[in-house]
Amino acid sequence: MKAKLAKRIMTVALAGTLMLASSVSVFAYGDSYGDSSSGSSSKSDEEKVVEIITASIESDGESAGVASVAELPNLNAAGGTASSLAGVYIATNVNGTAITTGLDTIASGYALVAGEKPYARIYNMDGKKSPLAQAAIDSAAASLGAVVGPAINVEIGKMSSGKFSLLPSDGAAVTLKVGIPKSFAQDGKTFAVVAVRPGGAVSILTDTDADPNTVTFSTTAGQGAYALIKY
Repeated sequence: MKAKLAKRIMTVALAGTLMLASSVSVFAYGDSYGDSSSGSSSKSDEEKVVEIITASIESDGESAGVASVAELPNLNAAGGTASSLAGVYIATNVNGTAITTGLDTIASGYALVAGEKPYARIYNMDGKKSPLAQAAIDSAAASLGAVVGPAINVEIGKMSSGKFSLLPSDGAAVTLKVGIPKSFAQDGKTFAVVAVRPGGAVSILTDTDADPNTVTFSTTAGQGAYALIKY
């Protein structure tokens, strides 16, 4: 049954909901990464951490603090698999995340040159502060009668001379593994991921592993919002 559903839902077109203006980011805080309009008093601890890390990365060089955050246990690994990329892993609403495509494979697939290294930033997505992304996720899930679970923002880019920049989203495939939190796990359910990419492209990505505790899916580099769903 799962195989038949996988073929049917590989890609879902959500016209209406997907007509997002290309100038509007649909992922991070206030639908614009780094948007400070919400004011510091309303920011969560994780938002503050992201801002601190971003400021460090965009300064003269990568700070020691980035490495310490990236190495927090369970956040940069899922299902016993550690992520292949260095980065900032602070997505606490899932049971760990890991990029399983090899570092050298990503570097080659995106034509990185000497001095450039693949780098990831993965953090929680707040649907209230990313209403366009959340609306697209909810519509995709509704098309399957699925329940929406936690969502994360994933930024796969590169570090060069201490500067972070996103890699293009039309490059080689990159595989991610996300741990299903106990609060969302349920026996007998099929799990998948709704992906929302810049420009409003939405797809439903099926789970390619046999581990009931994780969801593994193929995507590309760049920026994206990814929500777990079950049906």
